Amino acid sequence: MSNLVRSPKFPYLSVFLVGVVLRGIPELLVSWYPIGYETIAYYAPSMMTFPERSLVDVFSSTFRAGPLFYAIMWLVCVVSQAHPYLILKVTGPVLYGCFAVSFFLFLKKGLNLDVKMAFVAALICIFSPVALRLSWDRFRNVLGSAFLFVTLTMLMSSYKFKWPITAFLAVITALARDIIAIVMFATVIGYAFLRRKDRGVSFLAFAPAFTVFLLVRAFSFYLWNYTSDEPVAWSYAELLANVFLLFTMCYLHLLPLVIKGFQRSKLLDPMLACLLIGSFSLLIVPWISIPGYDRWQMMLIFPFSIYAVQGLGRLHLFSKDRRKVLIAILMVFMTIGVGYSTGAFSYMHAPYIPVNLLQSSIDLNQTNDVIDCLQWVNNTAPSNSCIIAEERFIGWTLIYLKRANKDITVIVYVAEAPPQLGLNEALQRGFSQIYLIWYTNSTIEEFRRLYTQDGISIFQYG
Repeated sequence: MSNLVRSPKFPYLSVFLVGVVLRGIPELLVSWYPIGYETIAYYAPSMMTFPERSLVDVFSSTFRAGPLFYAIMWLVCVVSQAHPYLILKVTGPVLYGCFAVSFFLFLKKGLNLDVKMAFVAALICIFSPVALRLSWDRFRNVLGSAFLFVTLTMLMSSYKFKWPITAFLAVITALARDIIAIVMFATVIGYAFLRRKDRGVSFLAFAPAFTVFLLVRAFSFYLWNYTSDEPVAWSYAELLANVFLLFTMCYLHLLPLVIKGFQRSKLLDPMLACLLIGSFSLLIVPWISIPGYDRWQMMLIFPFSIYAVQGLGRLHLFSKDRRKVLIAILMVFMTIGVGYSTGAFSYMHAPYIPVNLLQSSIDLNQTNDVIDCLQWVNNTAPSNSCIIAEERFIGWTLIYLKRANKDITVIVYVAEAPPQLGLNEALQRGFSQIYLIWYTNSTIEEFRRLYTQDGISIFQYG
């Protein structure tokens, strides 16, 4: 054991296990379904179709949305034959552990921080509620971030074959998530110009990844569709309040150290600039801003964790006589992360962030109601009927409605949209009975409540 602790691999193993355990706690506490919104609304329904599909089909159909994650999930589904819920419950913690290792590698090898500072910075990041929120359901972002930091580490190395390896890793990053690819390109381009060295070979190495990125854009406008229309839906005052509320909830506890530790860096400067522009451009020019401010804001945790540990260093907290103060501060950050992960306590009350990780696309206390309602439909609905489900209910419907898309067709409509969108499609297709799963306390035009189980009900058209 002492040899293991002294091994240079021990810090990597430690941050991996910390990431896996921290992200795995809510999966164990909520044992009957995977946590997260997108996990159930998007990933699980897609994965249910994988056993009947080829890898080429899966890759091509998800190309615009980051196909790498889906390709990996296809392989796991086909090989393991396990239920998508079980696979996703394991995937979240493992991905977070891999991200933790990748970030630590970048800190140590890419930025040349000493082991102690790199380890503390990694802990600050992975215990932060904002990083945990990313791991809650944005698996493609976490996967892309893991490859991003490996790519940047290789870029900063002096390895003999670094350029072909960097080019390969950059392509993988671009295939993982488009928004992560944008951060990568901004960072690399900015670094090349600020460094004034190896510009040509840098651009050449990242050209294949950029080509892949352009191909994704050519197939769809997905980049501009993954976000809400905040400038349209909100007044400017509401927009301003929500942007700064999210920023405050994510970073207020960390901001003093970030300010103290900020210093110029040819690599981090362009990354920070890219993330700040994405986070706040809509406050300056809301009508032509970069969409998805919340996604850009949440990725600020990457440079902020680095500045925070540099702030600790400038306060001389890594010296032996002040080590207890460092441990105390680190314990505060870790306690906040554990509280958020376990649901024991949380101060996170902002747009786009669950109050804790023990959440799904629906409230924890409504899962049994949803299952009961779907079982009622399964037992009573006639053939050639359909059920309309908003996207937060789609995963549950496909899993627990045994007759789904057999003799009961499932029609899905997007979140926050009126159910009339699904109703129009159902009427056009001429189903004998049209059902809707929704919240009990709702009044929906042209629908009457047919079956109720506490907070969730089945409504019938007509």
